[in-house]
Amino acid sequence: MRIAGIILIHVLVAVLLPASAADRDRDAGTVVNSDASVMDVIDFATNNLDINKIGQFVCNQGRFYPSTGEVGVTAEWPIGSGHEQMYRMNVFVGIPGNVVQSRNSSVREWNPLPGYHNGDSGFLAVSNDEETWPLDGNNQPFWPVRDAEGNPHILSQQDSYGVYDDGNNSLGDQDPSQYLNIEIHQSSYAWNTELDADYIIFQFDVVNNGEPKDSMYFTHYTDFDCGGWRGLVEYADDFVEFEPDRRFYYQYDADNDTDNWEGDPFLIGTVMLETPEINGEELGITDWHWTDSVDEPDGATQDKEFFWYMSSDPRLRDDADTWPNLFHGDDIHFDDPSTIPDRGTVIAVWMSSGPYAVDTGDTLRFICAMVAGADYDAISANVDRIWDVYASGYQVKTVPQPVVAADALGGRVLLQWDNRIDTGYIDPFTGTNTLQGYRIYKTEDPQRVEWTLNDSVAVGEYTDTGDPAVYTWTDMDVINGFYYSYAVTAYDSLGAESGIAALDDGTTTVEVRPSAHPNTGDIGQVNVVPNPFVISAQWERERLGNLPEGEPVRELAFVNLPARCTIKIFTLDGDLVKTIQHDDGAGTEYWDIRSDFNQMVATGVYFFHVDADGSDHVGKFAIVR
Repeated sequence: MRIAGIILIHVLVAVLLPASAADRDRDAGTVVNSDASVMDVIDFATNNLDINKIGQFVCNQGRFYPSTGEVGVTAEWPIGSGHEQMYRMNVFVGIPGNVVQSRNSSVREWNPLPGYHNGDSGFLAVSNDEETWPLDGNNQPFWPVRDAEGNPHILSQQDSYGVYDDGNNSLGDQDPSQYLNIEIHQSSYAWNTELDADYIIFQFDVVNNGEPKDSMYFTHYTDFDCGGWRGLVEYADDFVEFEPDRRFYYQYDADNDTDNWEGDPFLIGTVMLETPEINGEELGITDWHWTDSVDEPDGATQDKEFFWYMSSDPRLRDDADTWPNLFHGDDIHFDDPSTIPDRGTVIAVWMSSGPYAVDTGDTLRFICAMVAGADYDAISANVDRIWDVYASGYQVKTVPQPVVAADALGGRVLLQWDNRIDTGYIDPFTGTNTLQGYRIYKTEDPQRVEWTLNDSVAVGEYTDTGDPAVYTWTDMDVINGFYYSYAVTAYDSLGAESGIAALDDGTTTVEVRPSAHPNTGDIGQVNVVPNPFVISAQWERERLGNLPEGEPVRELAFVNLPARCTIKIFTLDGDLVKTIQHDDGAGTEYWDIRSDFNQMVATGVYFFHVDADGSDHVGKFAIVR
């Protein structure tokens, strides 16, 4: 549904890369806690946010990128594309001389806490998957965030929740009196409506379980890489712009080009939505710095420097011999983006708020959003939308998504879904059921980018009047052996539509491949199409997602098959190449022209032998280039 061009904010050519970038470690944290690998951390949990167009890794350790042995994507947009533009994102909390963080490449100081997810699953709790929820005394799942009446408190179509403390604080490990006893309750909120598919909101409730603290700072750290973090050229030519009035910064690529994927880099940024109040006024962003991530504090014992940078301490700026690249411009608290070299550079952003005086038991709340857009106009509109949603208390109107089943036998596609949305949908703004009907979208594009609205079905036009009633829709305009994707959305009278923003990510769609009914007559009708099979011809299908390592899908078809049979493929010399057991009840079987040893077969002429309950047939086909 989305066709977006890139509007260049600046057109710059990177002709020289900073020398320091060549030495930058891009291994996403292969070294973790100094005493044990992250996989050994008790109660550690991860998950992947996937409800909208942003794919994002989350865990309960104060970081938002996978380490060694973990699976996940970082700021992938659109989801499923392989276009990732984040290297690191972290949270820091500290007082003078003692900062807790997970940015450091050798130490993870945030310690995961139990009781907030299903420990047996290893997954961080997400609201749309009860198998990730913690279990109560009766071994039943429950959502860990509750309202005043004890009911589940879920704000979006996909909330996530995890809790961690500073139990791995390096200074506390040396001297227990140095543990800050700080605990963070981390939440995220995401929606997939057309207006809300390009951002995720993160909330951090910082709880002081320790002694009162006079000067606490919170820092949200991002290391975005426009064009991807693989390849020196791609992460070393970025720019950042800061809009203090909207508490928003965004990064973009200098030459608007990348070698990591087809298409252009997108814009990505962060909005600080909420910070605590002091004397009735919100403190907001107090310090904002961009830096080459090679030239920033990173050592396990550099807590003093960490805090000085978070709080813009003049002593750190004055130490130009040791830290020459940490401050940019005349304002010590807010860096000037215009000082970035014309070629761009490797950029990390430290966005801080403080100082705060906190008593024992106090909670400080910080809310920010990660946002993406194809160009400045798009990301700016998304920022406006984020502020509107935040101001409304996260009142986002969402229409439920129908659950669709598909059958593709007999030269047609049959879609089915039930009518539970008909009676269950209530518009949160009107308090009434405004559902109008369902729309059916279809595409033959393996990337699921170009879609066609094929038909619509009004509420009540179901075929089966059982309980629940079932809607059906049939597509006869298909060809056996070809791939088709379908999506069914629900829409209301005020224009809201479910899943329309996520058609291209595959999460709300079904993919089918129509096949003929099985042959119940003469087995001699079995043949191969196309014959000859020409490698790299037009029937090769690009793999979904266009993964760099993926080859095209090369398949020839055996047609007019019985419902169950054995197919054997031989060379002209009689060598067995492949054995295929066909037992899916259809009349077609596909072969990827690979041998039983998963090797691409050579060009030439081959025989096939089909055996079905004592009846057999021999045929011949060719593979050419």
